[in-house]
Amino acid sequence: MQFDLNNKVVKLCADGMNAEAKGDIDAATSLFQQAWDAATDDFEKFTAAHYMSRNREDASVELYWNETALDHALAMTDDEAKSHYPSLYLNVGRSYEKLGDNELARQHYQLAAEFSESLASGGYTDMIRSGIKAGLQRTGAARPAMELLSKMINKWCEQKALRPLSFVLPVFVSYLGTEQDRNKLISALSYLSSTRCLDEKDQQNTDALIAELSAEE
Repeated sequence: MQFDLNNKVVKLCADGMNAEAKGDIDAATSLFQQAWDAATDDFEKFTAAHYMSRNREDASVELYWNETALDHALAMTDDEAKSHYPSLYLNVGRSYEKLGDNELARQHYQLAAEFSESLASGGYTDMIRSGIKAGLQRTGAARPAMELLSKMINKWCEQKALRPLSFVLPVFVSYLGTEQDRNKLISALSYLSSTRCLDEKDQQNTDALIAELSAEE
């Protein structure tokens, strides 16, 4: 999906971002409103609504525009629109969290996590996944298994136990609880278990984690 600056709505949103960068929030908001008023199809409405959600002091207004952007993105037939789903669900989740509805926030963070599996690797994806993970943690989505693993990793860091960390830490950092993430973590823990480089307690905990994560499939 190409954001063509020859498109009137896209240009207005770009001008709005330039105004925002200069600190002129009122001008930016006016340009975003003009973009929304000029929007005629789902792509243009998704684009304009996304920017209309910016700089909103009222979280309910922010939620309205974030949900509007998501609704129009979901209505688009362009497969490339799916690349925006993770960030859009993340934005809606944040709005619900600001409004104190952690349950709906968590549901949207989980949807963001599921759709993030299709994103290409890179800095943008890392940023989005980091935001999703933080949202899931804030809204209480962490499982006991991950809490145990977190404690083990903290201990290995203190001990400078590089071998177990090299197996598990890269997967743990990006873990969002999706099926793909779960399979990666099971593989990493299985390799670690097979090395028998852990003390007896950590070996038992590692094998128990593998069994618990496998049971979730």
